[in-house]
Amino acid sequence: MSSGRAAFETEELSLGSPGWGSRARRRAGGRRALLTGAVVAAVLLGAVGSVGSPLLEGTARGATSPDGPWPGNKKVSPPPGDWPEGGTFDVFLCKDQDSFKQCRKRGITAKQKRALEARLRAMPEVAEVEFESREEAYATFREQNADNKVLLSAIWLEDMPESFKGRLHRWRDLAPFGSAMNKVPGVSNVFTFGEFFWQGRADVTVSLCGRKGTIFACKGRGPATARERKAVGARLVALRESESVYFENVAHARRVFAYRWGQKSSDAPLPESYHVKVADPAGVPAVIDAVKGMAGVGPVRRVDEGCSWLGITQECSGELS
Repeated sequence: MSSGRAAFETEELSLGSPGWGSRARRRAGGRRALLTGAVVAAVLLGAVGSVGSPLLEGTARGATSPDGPWPGNKKVSPPPGDWPEGGTFDVFLCKDQDSFKQCRKRGITAKQKRALEARLRAMPEVAEVEFESREEAYATFREQNADNKVLLSAIWLEDMPESFKGRLHRWRDLAPFGSAMNKVPGVSNVFTFGEFFWQGRADVTVSLCGRKGTIFACKGRGPATARERKAVGARLVALRESESVYFENVAHARRVFAYRWGQKSSDAPLPESYHVKVADPAGVPAVIDAVKGMAGVGPVRRVDEGCSWLGITQECSGELS
């Protein structure tokens, strides 16, 4: 599973340099305490029907076409249907020397860990739960950050936290679940996420250039113009690989963001996007190549990977406002 990785990388890289080596090991105790929050974020964030919230009900109908209807079955508004139910959670456990106030520099005890697991498995709102060991977390961390040699050299196995990961049946349980788990002895951090609206509905996301001064800005320019947006949409619709093309305006993007993070509102400066469902998964690279580099286009990626304005991973250009 996964604010964006760029923000966390700033924090992580400020803690040291590739020349760490033996000097860092001699200062391991204090260093470990500083690294804890960044490590938790890197591991977690290296991964959006009605759910009872008036803000979210019927939001798919709220996004309108920017340039009129497209021919055939290629649409330019989010697809109809219920919002996904449920969500996911990560409950991170205290390690020795953790600087979090609730940990008090003491790791979770075996008794506390057993009690927490029993509680999670007995909770009716929990659909499934599994334990992730330090070794499993470290392997995931290295896979997700394979190209970041500085970060890989700075983080070691003993930095990684153990955790319980799982799913909740209902979106409305995200906030109360997180609040309850944050009070459990031996728990350092809790993260909860709603399901991603576009998962399964689209295969490729084409983000348009966002506002200057935000992480969604394209270098040296402002947001995509109406003409650029129309040209990108027209090219996507014309591709034989495209089965359906959906346009997402800022209002809908904010609702997706709020749903993902378990909030009731959002004013994030998100960009407009196109989301493409392809007839054959083998056609995804062709769709990506067709629009990459077009005027007004920002990151283009598969829906389930890469630069995500949802804040799971972030590799966009620009700076966070």
